[in-house]
Amino acid sequence: MSGTTLNTITLKNSTGLDTSKYTVWVAGFIQQPGKYLYLDTNGGFTATAGNYVNINDGLTVSVPNVTNLGNNRLVFLVTENTTTPPALSSTVGYTAYPFNAAPGVCPPGPYDIFEFGPNAQYDVSAVDSFGLNLSFTVTNDSLVYGAVTANSRLEIGEAFNTFTASDPLGSSFTQLLYTSPTGAGYPDSITGQFSAIVSPKDWLAINPTATGLNGYWTETVNDFFTSGNQLSLYLNAATVGTYSGTSDGTQFTLTGPGALKVTIPATDFAGNQGFMQAVRGMKTGESQAEYDAFNQIEAAIFQAISRGVLLDGVVAKSGTITDNYTSDAWTNIQNWYTDHANAYNQKSSLYDAYAKFFHCAQNNSTTIMGPNSAQTLGMAYGFSLDENPNVGSWPAGDNVPSKTNYSVGSGQNVTLTVGPWAPAS
Repeated sequence: MSGTTLNTITLKNSTGLDTSKYTVWVAGFIQQPGKYLYLDTNGGFTATAGNYVNINDGLTVSVPNVTNLGNNRLVFLVTENTTTPPALSSTVGYTAYPFNAAPGVCPPGPYDIFEFGPNAQYDVSAVDSFGLNLSFTVTNDSLVYGAVTANSRLEIGEAFNTFTASDPLGSSFTQLLYTSPTGAGYPDSITGQFSAIVSPKDWLAINPTATGLNGYWTETVNDFFTSGNQLSLYLNAATVGTYSGTSDGTQFTLTGPGALKVTIPATDFAGNQGFMQAVRGMKTGESQAEYDAFNQIEAAIFQAISRGVLLDGVVAKSGTITDNYTSDAWTNIQNWYTDHANAYNQKSSLYDAYAKFFHCAQNNSTTIMGPNSAQTLGMAYGFSLDENPNVGSWPAGDNVPSKTNYSVGSGQNVTLTVGPWAPAS
């Protein structure tokens, strides 16, 4: 094994699947400068590329104390016993769930990803779609990160159907519970259950005209960029401070600390892109401070769109905006995922009901995702629109994604559970 052991990850197979018919697998890697270390059958990491490891009986992974680049994953996969998965590629990942689309590789069964690393945050928020109900705990931390283990994967799917049938905006998202028959180029369906609860981003990547989701944000984005609209937000990451400015109808131009200028174009949010956060690369001549601020502000806008509070943070041309008005509105949890009349034009707010399900939904009075320490939200499987806000003041107890808000280090051992497949008997 490479490096001394920093801490361990105990993997538990709690699927309840018949091991004479099905196998739970794990593969993993740690990226180092110029090379990778790969998980081996003993739970250590070596320079030799390895295949998937059968963890029907569990496995203890020893996290080595080595230099790494942060690209470290454990990938969990469930297949029929007649299927032996090929070695996991560290450079070409599985395709957008659950479709076989180049250049990705189609997984042979339902899968999910866990991010970890030496002295790093641990995270079951590594993929947009919900594949397997993973959860983990850390030594001396009372929280459960990820799916509540009392809920089976089947029950989570049933809860999603119930939620979309009752939520004011749920009808557009019903299609995301992927239950269609499998075939060539699609993962096997294990015991007839869904392959994934597919994120809108992944669904629209394959079905760009999906009814109910295509153009879902158009009116909200157009209202946001109306000429003369004003923003004032406090950025708590990148170049910290207050950024204020107006829209000319095509873009916001914001001025921050030290007269730093940031331009946010409407085209970045046009069409279906409100579901698909994809921040551009750095422009020629753009400073690192300018790019970092742009990146963080665009991320904050995408988050506000998803949570249904984007227009709460806007003041029209005729009004007066106070410092940090926008960030205060975007971090008001009371308005998240509600169809309230927004503060800008009093229209009913749109939100991402897929995100709402993982943050707010319950199954038989049990929260689907492990609640944060403030008990305000379930810590949802993350996706590009689902980080903790990088604007305003954000208490640690209101953690949003299913990842630690601290780095897991020496002696902080972890237990990771692949949750039940069927309801407990």
